Amino acid sequence: MTDLEDSKAMDEATVQNEEKMLWFTCSTCSRFMSPDPAPTLDEEIDTSKLPSMPEDDPNGNVNSEMGAAAPRWGPQHAGAKALASMYSKGRFFPTFLLHFTLVYSRYTFFLEKRLQEQISVVIAAVLFGFVFINLLRSWDSSIWKSVLICAVLGIMTADFASGLVHWGADTFGSVETYFGKMFIRPFREHHVDPTAITRHDFVEVNGDNFMLCIPNLSHILYQQLTYSQGELRQWAAFHWYILLLGIYVAMTNQQTSLFDQVRGYIEKLQIHHIAPHACYYCITTGWLNYPLEYIGFWRRAESVVTAVTGMKPREDDLKWATKLR
Repeated sequence: MTDLEDSKAMDEATVQNEEKMLWFTCSTCSRFMSPDPAPTLDEEIDTSKLPSMPEDDPNGNVNSEMGAAAPRWGPQHAGAKALASMYSKGRFFPTFLLHFTLVYSRYTFFLEKRLQEQISVVIAAVLFGFVFINLLRSWDSSIWKSVLICAVLGIMTADFASGLVHWGADTFGSVETYFGKMFIRPFREHHVDPTAITRHDFVEVNGDNFMLCIPNLSHILYQQLTYSQGELRQWAAFHWYILLLGIYVAMTNQQTSLFDQVRGYIEKLQIHHIAPHACYYCITTGWLNYPLEYIGFWRRAESVVTAVTGMKPREDDLKWATKLR
């Protein structure tokens, strides 16, 4: 077979793969529709000026007559590049701001994102280990039913918590703030480059979730070190609940980072990844997604936040999605 024939065969295979992906995306969109969809894009946005390609175009096959020659999503998307550049991976150089007045002095410490994630993973992992070992040492077989119930409640709580955080970060807030660069930026990047999470390491994927577990685990460890055995037996079931909840929360993003290896999981994630990314926020198990959509929970929550704060849903998210350069 000549080089020309090889090239034609590769082109045909590429076209077939693109057609399969297009069918898969369209069939997913048609089968999974939220019973409480979010409003569509504002009318003043001229969608004809948006890039025409549905994804990255590494071979330069964009039809420029149909729109700007730029990818609509992926690592080469302008918004994805800008957001990825905000993640600080370099060595740690702390910035100190000292504010002195006649009455007091205030010391503010700005932490590099990467270091914050590393510290969070290490501290949370140590706490998980100590709490788990102490619970095993004081195990009472008579509470196994309570522990089983706590395991189920932990899953449900983690699923709702993942949805609440996911909804809040997707819908409101700005990347322009210090907090936004630290904690909202990954959500914006995930919308314009959904597969970016599969290229991140364990620390970057899970660092923030591990950080959320530290306060409760620290409190449990304090109780284990200071309470009597009788008091600990009374708290045992609740401690198991918090531990299992923490495990589910800590590992929520890890399963998402592997979604390109599991087709069935891609289908579930694709529901949320249909613009404007305003439904099916719960990602730990997804069990609560349809019930919350059915009762219109997220739209009602958005109405409350907008009425109280004046912030418009997905305003910042749309800015990055439509960024062309």
